[in-house]
Amino acid sequence: MGKKHIHQHFSHNGEKTTMENDVLSPKIKKIARDDVEIKIHYVDSLGKDIIKPATIKGHYLDKLDIPWQEIPGYVLSSVTNFQQTFIPNDDGIYLVYASQLSAPVIVYHRNTNGNLIADPQYLEGELNQKFNSKPLEEANHFLVHAPKHAKGQFTDKVQEQEYIYNVLPIKDVKIKDNLYIEVRDNVDVFSKPTSKVPLDKELPYGTTWKVYRAVEETYNHTIWYNLGGNTWVPSGKKISTQLINRISPSQEVLNSPLDETASNISYTYSVIDNMTVNRSVKILYYSDQYITAWKTPYGDMDNQRYRGDQTVLVKKLVQLDNYSVWAQLDDGYYVESKYLNL
Repeated sequence: MGKKHIHQHFSHNGEKTTMENDVLSPKIKKIARDDVEIKIHYVDSLGKDIIKPATIKGHYLDKLDIPWQEIPGYVLSSVTNFQQTFIPNDDGIYLVYASQLSAPVIVYHRNTNGNLIADPQYLEGELNQKFNSKPLEEANHFLVHAPKHAKGQFTDKVQEQEYIYNVLPIKDVKIKDNLYIEVRDNVDVFSKPTSKVPLDKELPYGTTWKVYRAVEETYNHTIWYNLGGNTWVPSGKKISTQLINRISPSQEVLNSPLDETASNISYTYSVIDNMTVNRSVKILYYSDQYITAWKTPYGDMDNQRYRGDQTVLVKKLVQLDNYSVWAQLDDGYYVESKYLNL
């Protein structure tokens, strides 16, 4: 029989050692130290992907920096399979995000006196989404102050920004004495220029009204026409302006409105109804406010004024064909009935 060959080896101290071959045990695996891959998942509370997963690679046991992401409309709520070093992980790391609404960004536009020159703007978007506020385009050349950070991100808290313009809200516009507006559709009426809240009654379609004063909004060039007292309408597609010449000086005064024609009531309207009243009533205004007296309905205003809460005697009520109702007082002047507690 042949002899069994024994390989002899010497240890570091000179002692003989033996092994049947030099092959390492198959149970020992060599780990590649430069190709550990970890998959990062960005999911919602139901485990569905919100954005595309990311794969990061690093050396074995090196520090692992998770690529956190800000996702609009979501906030990070938890992490599954968290690890700080590159250790093989077939499942990957799961970043779980919860859906969350953001708060608005409110943008104010004011003049140097602190008064708003436009409605506040409400910017809305998803949580962490970027926003960019801007000044009013029509008033940009009046801008004297802008917020330090016009750009930002929506958060869960309300944010406010302010633009300031060196501009007066309105300026007077010179008009002719015989300027009128013609109403092409029902038009809202306001108690003062730039007001956003209309009065209860509208100007009816097809009517014509005398203009006593006009002002212009300096930042958007809207013109407001005063139709007497605290009655204003803004320019727009529903109205047009025209010049109407007076026929005679006799139109200044109405001796008896029940017998007059359209030409000497308002140059446009005629009386369609009337009622004798002879009753004392009060002016529906605060005591520090006044309403205008008219020589004739829609005719000329007078310097005469009636103070709020003042008691006056109404002789007659006159309804014109534009459905406005006027009260003739005992001193001969007229006021619109809406200012009285009839």
